[in-house]
Amino acid sequence: MADELKVRRAKEEDIEGIADLMYRLKKLNEEFDTNFEVSPRAKERIMNSLRESIPNSKGCILLVGTIKQKVVSMIRAELRERKFYEPPVDVRITDFYILPEVRRRGLGGVMISKLREEMKKDGLSLLTVEYPAFNVIAKNFYEKLGFKPNITVLRYLEGESKK
Repeated sequence: MADELKVRRAKEEDIEGIADLMYRLKKLNEEFDTNFEVSPRAKERIMNSLRESIPNSKGCILLVGTIKQKVVSMIRAELRERKFYEPPVDVRITDFYILPEVRRRGLGGVMISKLREEMKKDGLSLLTVEYPAFNVIAKNFYEKLGFKPNITVLRYLEGESKK
């Protein structure tokens, strides 16, 4: 199956397919933690974000995986400045989704490999990832690929509601 997968930089004609996958990811995140409650405007915001980032992806790397021209996976990694550290840029995977019907066939590893190739072309070396803390599937996947835990820890404190 991984042989059928073609991974490439996203194009404008991929926007709808990517948006569908990103929305599915956001709904999945919501299942892991109620702090990821999906906004009623999420689909619209995803589309707007993609329209801005695909033609001019200076701040991110956005890849799609296709099988027979159908978008079946996407990975979005944001470039984040690290002013006081080396390397000075962190490539942070913020969105990564593979359709359930094509999972467990090596596609995730192929997507990460292609992302690393794209990073190397741009002279980037540090790859990090963020996902909901309770997503054990993601944790196991990234550990299997050699990702190490905890460069930073993110905590939250809920504010009082103004209802």
